[in-house]
Amino acid sequence: MTDNADGLKYDFDVTPDSTYVRAAAMIAASGSTGRVADLGAGVGALATALSARGLGYLGFDFNANSVVEMRRRGVEAHELDILASDAVERVVVSAGPTPDDPVIALAVLDVIEHLPDPERTLRVLTDLADRIAELQDGQHPLLVLSVPNVAHSDLGAKLIAGRWDVTEVGLLDQTHISLFTESRLDQVLDGRFVEVSRDDVEFVATEQRDNIDHPVFAQSGLGAYLRHVRERSDQWASVYQFVRAYRRSTSDDATAASGADVVGPFCSVIVRTQGNRRSLIDTLTSLAAQSDRDLEVLLMVHHSDAEIVAAIRRHVASFGDDFASVVRVHQVLGGGRSKPLNRALEVAHGRYVAVLDDDDIVTSDWVAEFRRLADLHPGAVVRCSCVEQMIERRDTPLFDFEAVSGFETPHPVHLDLFDLVRANRSPQCSYAVPVAAVRALDICFDDAQRVCEDWKFQLDAVRYAGIAASPSVTSVYRRWSGSGGSATAEERETWLTDHEKVIDDLDTVPTVMPPGILRRLHDLYTIIEGLEKELGRRSDGDGPRRFTD
Repeated sequence: MTDNADGLKYDFDVTPDSTYVRAAAMIAASGSTGRVADLGAGVGALATALSARGLGYLGFDFNANSVVEMRRRGVEAHELDILASDAVERVVVSAGPTPDDPVIALAVLDVIEHLPDPERTLRVLTDLADRIAELQDGQHPLLVLSVPNVAHSDLGAKLIAGRWDVTEVGLLDQTHISLFTESRLDQVLDGRFVEVSRDDVEFVATEQRDNIDHPVFAQSGLGAYLRHVRERSDQWASVYQFVRAYRRSTSDDATAASGADVVGPFCSVIVRTQGNRRSLIDTLTSLAAQSDRDLEVLLMVHHSDAEIVAAIRRHVASFGDDFASVVRVHQVLGGGRSKPLNRALEVAHGRYVAVLDDDDIVTSDWVAEFRRLADLHPGAVVRCSCVEQMIERRDTPLFDFEAVSGFETPHPVHLDLFDLVRANRSPQCSYAVPVAAVRALDICFDDAQRVCEDWKFQLDAVRYAGIAASPSVTSVYRRWSGSGGSATAEERETWLTDHEKVIDDLDTVPTVMPPGILRRLHDLYTIIEGLEKELGRRSDGDGPRRFTD
């Protein structure tokens, strides 16, 4: 920004990466030639960027000094209050748009954040775009907007520290009275315009870091964790300013965007199958018997054979309508073991999501117990106890497996993130994950994993959402003895490799451990060091390598 004799606040330099150059490039990319009406023009900096691309310019501003300065610089300028009742006609009269000399864009750069009612401003801009189109054979001008991003990671970190520092210019300019995130910008547009291009301004560090030495901005510890969570939430963490170009929406756009959000069930149950196990009927029967019927079943058939998919649809139809109506069968082609799971996450409507394999069964209160825990611990991963049963493959006219053991309880009743890091100690049929966490943090199944994808998914969810557990047994995890399950389908080396990869992948970013972990780590180190000393006394030579080396 440069000072000038009139003391104009927003006389910014037109640098190659400035908002003005970005906006001019998007307008020029439309391929149209003509003039741009710049509303809230300041001193007309956009005119310089447009002139370099051979485009005409008209400047409008509420500030009389700005209009004088634009005229001094040799550009056409008019004084305008964009919220005045005659604003549309004044712009139209000044621009005089015709098919031979069209207004190809309305530029509204760093304006609507200074106005008290952005929705009203967008209604005015919509009317203006429509009025101009009437005068130039239906050709609507582009709408080019820029607004600061109040969800920048620096502002989030400052709020964690209890700071909200208004500045002369910048993200929290003292004259900003309307604040925008990417989603609020979409809400204000309200379907009137459709985005055609974007060239956002990104700064990792902003003026909000000036003269502050706080852990929220540290490169490690708290600062690193906050940045990680913010960056994982969406792609706008470092966006300083949204710079977007839009075209006027059509009736087709409105039709595509129509439809209110569907209020979904409590639980979306994902059942993954290749269609080759008759145990699927057991799995579906246990779901049909749920006492809490507030669920949907996403039956993901991971197979290319249409006949197999059709056979599964017939199985579903054999149940009563009250259950069959909540089952949605999806065919999934290609990909690894995780592809059907991730596809189901995309289409799930539930508040929580749980996964069953096609050989698992659940008790009638499985969903009800998940709901009870979720009501007591909103937003947490919820988990119930689980028993195991060994089964073997059989080839008979009625059954393709047989139970060869009773029920065993190898999994802990209560566990936390510390326990889960040690090993996969909770089969996926024993827990449900809040969909809000899945969507907010882009938690998904890793399709690069041959095995252990369920363990990685659970670890990822628990480290952000925490876990609430119940001792109630609500599921039976069936393990195959001999051939039939993934334990024998994959080599031991694959299991060892993917097990280590889960920890390595998740360990690349910070993790906050739950209360009590420091004491457990301290005690664990004490035990290990004691064992090392004991082993050292019993061994020859130098003894084993010290744990603390």
